[in-house]
Amino acid sequence: MTMPDNPTAPSPGRFGRTETVDVPGTSGARAQIRDVKDQVVSEAKNSFRQARDSATSSLTHSRQQAAERIGGIADAIRNTSDHLRTENEPRVADLTQSLAEQAQRLSAYLRDRDFRGFQTDLQNFARQQPAVAIGAALAVGMLAARFFKSSARTDAAGDSGGSGAGFGSGPGYPASYASAARPEGGAYDRS
Repeated sequence: MTMPDNPTAPSPGRFGRTETVDVPGTSGARAQIRDVKDQVVSEAKNSFRQARDSATSSLTHSRQQAAERIGGIADAIRNTSDHLRTENEPRVADLTQSLAEQAQRLSAYLRDRDFRGFQTDLQNFARQQPAVAIGAALAVGMLAARFFKSSARTDAAGDSGGSGAGFGSGPGYPASYASAARPEGGAYDRS
């Protein structure tokens, strides 16, 4: 039996296993492969860092916007409280004033706290009050589901038809059916 004259071909070793023959010059190829692998890993790490930084920046911006909105709500509640005081409703005014203070504290908390601190506080709260945390998570999940469901309806309504021409237009009707429903010139023959 003759063996091919291929220096990189595996040669049979003891007990039928294949062993690779170390051929001069292949270590350079292995080094190149290692370099390419290291470069790919480095690029992947950089991409991950950039995505994480972008997400953190986006969350920070969203957090600041939420803090501003909640601050605006707190001001509106405070104005309502002042109005109730002038209407001689001190008990309701005290209640709305308390609510305004809570909203203002939440706004300041969101404005002053970084994402990691917020995450730590949320974890601590979940450990101390697991039932409340689970209930809040369920409520947020239900609100998110309703939001996505209504967004899907809005998107479907926006994509249903170009001109809103009525009969024969919309999903489920071919375009040729819509044009065949109306005679040329838009008027129906009354004969």
